[in-house]
Amino acid sequence: KTVESRKGKLTSYSGNYSFFVEEKELRGEIQKGEFKNQQAKIKQEERLIERFRAKASKAKMAQSRIKALDKLERVEDVDDDNPSVNFSFKFSKQSGRHVITLDNITKKYPAIDIVEQANALIEKGDKIALIGANGRGKSTVLRIIAGADAEFEGKFEPGYNVTQTFFAQHQLEALHLDSEILQELQRFAPKHNETELRSILGSFLFTGDDVFKKIKVLSGGEKSRVALAKALTADANFLILDEPTNHLDIASVNILIQALQQFEGTFIAVSHDRYFLDNVANKIWFIEDQQIKEYPGTYAEYEIWQAKRKLEAKAAPAAPQPKKEVKKETVAVKQPVEDKSKQLKKLNQDLSGMEQKIAELEKSVKQLEAELSDDKIYKQQNRLQEVNKNLKQKQQELKQQQDKWEVLADQILEMEEK
Repeated sequence: KTVESRKGKLTSYSGNYSFFVEEKELRGEIQKGEFKNQQAKIKQEERLIERFRAKASKAKMAQSRIKALDKLERVEDVDDDNPSVNFSFKFSKQSGRHVITLDNITKKYPAIDIVEQANALIEKGDKIALIGANGRGKSTVLRIIAGADAEFEGKFEPGYNVTQTFFAQHQLEALHLDSEILQELQRFAPKHNETELRSILGSFLFTGDDVFKKIKVLSGGEKSRVALAKALTADANFLILDEPTNHLDIASVNILIQALQQFEGTFIAVSHDRYFLDNVANKIWFIEDQQIKEYPGTYAEYEIWQAKRKLEAKAAPAAPQPKKEVKKETVAVKQPVEDKSKQLKKLNQDLSGMEQKIAELEKSVKQLEAELSDDKIYKQQNRLQEVNKNLKQKQQELKQQQDKWEVLADQILEMEEK
């Protein structure tokens, strides 16, 4: 049994110190998820309250939401035990304004067309997340940008003074197996002194004598961390990152986020890690209709924008059918009002349906969180993993429904104000 004393509070763990470390991390991850989910809900409610206050017909609803928000039992954030780091990026050249230009790029495989006459521009200071479903060509586009795939039509033009480094899982094969970890970085980043390199390696959980381990004895995840540390110490003003968070634990992901937030150059990253993308990207690229399209904002803002696009497409009226000439002018004048009334009624019904679904999801999340708050479950590893997986899924569904609700509520308010 292990007992932790922290901020005047004792917390008991049914196991030895190794169990305590793993269990504390797991409980912290669950609580962080609860905190992030609740904070997103609070911000959403506050935005809606401000909008509803401005409209007399919605004032009662605004007051009701204010009372509900005041009664909400707040989840505390988890104190971050991870070290904050100060990366010293040392690239000797500043790039020009245009980092990469893609002009009429066409890339095809026998079974699929990835892009066709696509155009895109990466500018200095861009922090781009390239997103999309598997098989849509994200990694292919990334390899074209990295110069690792030359079999395409069109023009690829690097900008002035651009120096780049490319991180992908296959980069692990480029590690020198007989080198020690520290030696591997020293060979690759001679401008950094040993203290700086050991500090960076420490950020990726290689501390003390760990830095003298041979590459060949490392696990796949450890090799991935070494390769990522190499990429971040390169003399490069442009980083190309393909799934950089694979094989990283929570602490290492947060270190990577801090590093990229401090990076003064340009980067583009492919990742399925929403938390990572939302904390580092200021532009979103997505492949649609064989074109590379851009959204100028964060990943969270992009998700709301996409949800609104889908709702607007769904609510768009069907193509008009030929109609007989209406003789009475009064009928023609009233028709748009009737159409608007019907559409508003339908949208409000959809909104009510969403609210019911949100309430059901919130209930499910609370039940799962209550189960996780019972220490007994931590002795049942299979059940613990199942509940944790279900909780993450329900939290994600809840976030998606809340985003859709906000978009639809905005649409209704806009229609009512016209």
